[in-house]
Amino acid sequence: MSALPFNNNPAYLRGNFQLEPVAALLKLHAELVCFLLIAFFFVGNAFIENSEKERVLANPQKNDFFYIDYRAIDPSSDARFRYVPLKLLSVDDDTLTFKVGNIAHTTPVSPSQHAKFDKALLLRNYYRVDNLVLSKTKVNDLVTSGAIYDARRPRNIYINGWMVLHLNELVPDNS
Repeated sequence: MSALPFNNNPAYLRGNFQLEPVAALLKLHAELVCFLLIAFFFVGNAFIENSEKERVLANPQKNDFFYIDYRAIDPSSDARFRYVPLKLLSVDDDTLTFKVGNIAHTTPVSPSQHAKFDKALLLRNYYRVDNLVLSKTKVNDLVTSGAIYDARRPRNIYINGWMVLHLNELVPDNS
């Protein structure tokens, strides 16, 4: 019998890591593991959405969508229907030209909530008739003040699985 406190088996000396105790520990604390996985998913998703928002705001392109509290631009507009999407029509040297959406919300909602009205995209009055022209400094001020609370760039014609563009509005990729 060996005087050592462990087995002298060479396999034991190379590393006796066994998965059974780890699996038993995970089964014992399954609720905690599930909670941590869900928390990790939501934190990761928020990080990805925030980085996408910053990327779009740093380099706006045609067909980007900005989500805004419209009362910051027009204080006389209806306070009940103040959160609207803006679709970027063109980017010039110092100005951005937008189409203002007609479907509004009373509280700031996610781009997915705005895009859920994709069937309305087929209607003629989905956007207002007049365009909105803002300088880049005004847009930056609106972002800083929080009036522009989100921004998204559609992948093909969709944002989060909801249709926001017609096929004929796609911008060819010049990469």
